[in-house]
Amino acid sequence: MKQNYPKTYIMRYMGSKLKILDFIIPRLESMISEGDTVLDLMAGTHAIGYALKLGHPIIANDIQEYSKIIGIGRIENNSISLVQKDLDKDILPYLKKNKKYTLFVKNYSDTYFSRKQCQDIDDLRYSIDQVKNPIKKALYLTALIYAMGYCQSSPGHFAQYMPKSHPRLKTLRELSILDAFNKKVLENHIVFSKFKNKALKKDYYELFSDENIKRNLQNVKLVYLDPPYSQAQYSRFYHLLETAVKYDYPTLDYKGLYRDDRFQSNFCYKGKVAGEFDFIIKASAKMKSKIAISYSERGLMTPEAIAQICKKYYKKVKIHSFKHQHSMQGRGMILDLKEVLITGEN
Repeated sequence: MKQNYPKTYIMRYMGSKLKILDFIIPRLESMISEGDTVLDLMAGTHAIGYALKLGHPIIANDIQEYSKIIGIGRIENNSISLVQKDLDKDILPYLKKNKKYTLFVKNYSDTYFSRKQCQDIDDLRYSIDQVKNPIKKALYLTALIYAMGYCQSSPGHFAQYMPKSHPRLKTLRELSILDAFNKKVLENHIVFSKFKNKALKKDYYELFSDENIKRNLQNVKLVYLDPPYSQAQYSRFYHLLETAVKYDYPTLDYKGLYRDDRFQSNFCYKGKVAGEFDFIIKASAKMKSKIAISYSERGLMTPEAIAQICKKYYKKVKIHSFKHQHSMQGRGMILDLKEVLITGEN
């Protein structure tokens, strides 16, 4: 049965749970009571944390800066929704004043974006940096992330850009970054809750240190884990968003113009993934927290193998699954792919 969970769409995102909240959220809520704290360990675009926000304090964590920014605006934020007068005051006066922000024009013109689109990205980043309020700044940056995803000349991600001969290129290059940005700013649908939430950017080895557990995680009742399933590194697919948020003029490599400091997840290596699961599951049990793990039947490990690791640390382990359409990021759809949720409780 369809439920009316709060939903926030930012962009097409590999493994996004936005379309399958009705499968995941009831199972998570059955494991905890209202007001219990949830740690969303690899939050991505925050579909799960946002859906749980009204009933639970959320600690949202991700290693990517763009995810933390989305989390500040969508998870931490319990007070600010932007309206037209904010846009008129905060952004519009500065768009024509940019003289020094040139990162995208210099590095990405006629690749993932046209030169005009790159100029708009640079102008918006300059304007956003004039905003002092960190929540408002995060909301504006999230709108820019949306606009970049909407206008990109690539097949649903930033791993590669379209060749000049692609039939859709002219149409995509004519899309307006500014119009898409304005649209997202004015959607005005931020859900506020009574809880104090937090968005973090930490490696989970650091996050699960004794000091952090005592300071930040002592009240966590459920750890939700949604790791990469395959050998595809998220940092390769979304590097441009990291650069837009950091705006730090990175060294760029390869034809895809990737940042040379891209994060590489051990969940994407067949020889390392089991050890990563073991560390997180063990750490969660040590915290006396329950655990729920989203995964795929086509992952580098089988759900049964992950469940066996859970059984080392949890008495009650279950595998829940259902079939759904899985996005292939511009390469069509795989039908009837099993989505799995593995839960552990003591």
